[in-house]
Amino acid sequence: MDKIREYIPEDSIFERLLLLLVVIVAIKFLVWSFHKVIGRMTKRGLDPAAVPLITDLFRYSLYVIGLLVGLNIFGVNTNGILAMIGAASLAIGLALKDTLSNVASGILLLFLNPFKAGDYIECGNVKGKIGGIGLFNTTLKTTDGLYVSAPNSSLWGAPIVNFSRNKVRRLDLSVGVAYGASLDEVFDIFRKMVAAEDRFLKDPASAIFVENLADSSVNVSVRVWVRASDFPSLKREYLEKIKKLLDEGKIEIPFPQQVVYLKQD
Repeated sequence: MDKIREYIPEDSIFERLLLLLVVIVAIKFLVWSFHKVIGRMTKRGLDPAAVPLITDLFRYSLYVIGLLVGLNIFGVNTNGILAMIGAASLAIGLALKDTLSNVASGILLLFLNPFKAGDYIECGNVKGKIGGIGLFNTTLKTTDGLYVSAPNSSLWGAPIVNFSRNKVRRLDLSVGVAYGASLDEVFDIFRKMVAAEDRFLKDPASAIFVENLADSSVNVSVRVWVRASDFPSLKREYLEKIKKLLDEGKIEIPFPQQVVYLKQD
């Protein structure tokens, strides 16, 4: 130890720089180790959407601790700095109100778990598949491949519609038929269509009914329950199929029209 002291005098700038380097390496190692632990936890069921927020909280906490330790190494009175920050906390809170709101909202989203990675949600004007919850923002990917970064507070402060949370969804298929068409024939076509599709669930039961009597058509609805994962493809497929089935049955789908009577004096 004495020989080391010959090269590194006590309280010298070299010793302080060496201690600071040790602190930096320790922080890097802890962050690396934490990423490994989180990776194993994700494989065991931790929601991947929560990983960015958890790692950000851990990393920034270590950075703050490392900064305080570094200041102490160089003889800076951190107690005075902390006291100053405490005294100015109101002003800091007001200045960083939106930022702190995003952090608090992210933590609440993490614990209340209204969505997880891969869920398709709608919140206000934001729609997309969840990528991850960060310390300040949540990332999503839209159906047309766009990257969306939404502040956590905007998601927390508005109703969230999660299209992926429930295992099954109701699929509503509506079409207008001519007033002259036979409803019995229309209903028979739709019953056969529903019975022939294995992806339509038997429970809850399907329903076929007249939705309303519109100006130019009788609007008929078919309500079936499907697995949430099948919903988008089935909707696209059966909008096309209904048109073909009605054409085969010679059932007219009318376009909007008006009858005008001219009165002659």
